[in-house]
Amino acid sequence: MNTPTTNKQQLIQQLSASKTKAYKIECKLSLKGMDDEAFEVRIRVDELNRRIDRLRAETMSDWLENSDKTIVDVYLINKELKRCINYINHNVDVVENIVKLVGFIDEIVEIVDVIT
Repeated sequence: MNTPTTNKQQLIQQLSASKTKAYKIECKLSLKGMDDEAFEVRIRVDELNRRIDRLRAETMSDWLENSDKTIVDVYLINKELKRCINYINHNVDVVENIVKLVGFIDEIVEIVDVIT
């Protein structure tokens, strides 16, 4: 029997998608020899992972009235992450897009902070 996905589950799925995107670009940066940039992304990925784990472990209470907006916000950030990754993959303004990518990961971590 399939149970419907809750807003909390949708948010965790979106956060996990952000983490996966960031991890993939970290690996690609390492392969390109951009170790310092990969390290900066890795720091954010590790922090995001800790926050997601904490979110999963904690009970959620009063944030449900804002969860639809939060899910949309994370979804939109994921679209921006995807755009940055695409540019990085095509060697378009790589450093600028790495800075943007790190900023987007920071935004997602802030969102998790607000709801935990």
